[in-house]
Amino acid sequence: MKVIVFKFNHLGDNIVFVPVIQALRALHPDWTITLLTTPRETPLYGGARAPSAIMTAEKDAFDKSYRRPWRLAAWIARIRAIRPDACLLGFDQGTVAHLVARESGAPIRVGGNLQHVRIGRSLTHEVPIPERMRPADWNWELLRSFLKATGDAAAESLPPYPPPPDFSHLLSQGVDGSVQPWVSGRPRIVIHAGSSRLLNRWPTERFAAVAARLARDHEVAWVDNPETRAAELPPNVRRFEPSSLAAMASLFASSDFFIGNNSGPMHLANALGCTGLAVVGSTAYGWDPYWHRDRWKSLRHPTLPCAPCESAHKTLRGCALVSDPMACLRFWSAAAVEAACRESLAARIAS
Repeated sequence: MKVIVFKFNHLGDNIVFVPVIQALRALHPDWTITLLTTPRETPLYGGARAPSAIMTAEKDAFDKSYRRPWRLAAWIARIRAIRPDACLLGFDQGTVAHLVARESGAPIRVGGNLQHVRIGRSLTHEVPIPERMRPADWNWELLRSFLKATGDAAAESLPPYPPPPDFSHLLSQGVDGSVQPWVSGRPRIVIHAGSSRLLNRWPTERFAAVAARLARDHEVAWVDNPETRAAELPPNVRRFEPSSLAAMASLFASSDFFIGNNSGPMHLANALGCTGLAVVGSTAYGWDPYWHRDRWKSLRHPTLPCAPCESAHKTLRGCALVSDPMACLRFWSAAAVEAACRESLAARIAS
């Protein structure tokens, strides 16, 4: 069986999709599985249960290739040359992915239609997306439906929920020079204050204040990225800029506690089994930490009627509360977040 899997999206979206690829490979080591994804996310899919091949493109470049018909034609030709027997499309894939799948020649095409794609006959088996399910669960239902469509009896024996992805291949790469080892025996905290989406970001200066407070009696590592490099931090907060996903995973896995926004790195820390806390504003409930939920706390505004204003099946383009923008995130003071972190960290150490 030759299978093409479409998953062009960002870090967090791919992290909750990795169990699908790993389960598919474990069930069928003899299948040829070709994954289409984004370059930065490729390392997630390594290890013993990696796909047979990976093709990459930036999400925007692939999604907008219809504006340059020769590029779209090239993608169709590349996929047709594989002669796939089946295609699996993540529910968050757009019009171009559906078009390429339809033109691939594969007789079985399973997927969702998150973006209300209007490409006729792109799917032979469309998987409904229940409103209240989490994205990780949606992905798992796609896998179950895909196995059923291929006549695979393993569909009936899948566990009801996806297991955490196995990222041991990332951790086995060790730590490069961009991440220094911890230097003391005090509790170790990692703070990742960035997020690719502005609407997900608790103010950086408040994260910096929490870092300074916790650094009085904990070892604190601050992960730098383009959104947070300008943060003013005391000397006892160590700044790192991991050079790879493997370096970031190693830093997270060696810590006692993670603090951040709802972001791809937060989902990586969660998948690795870290204990942590996320300051959450507009993000849909479905994107709260999925695995090890007893170890995680999501701080959400307790009474704001419009929060969360994001739907798990539709990306938010702006704050819905025009009269008081981003009130859901600004509600949390540095002191309140520090107290919540100390409470969770104390419980983690006690256990």
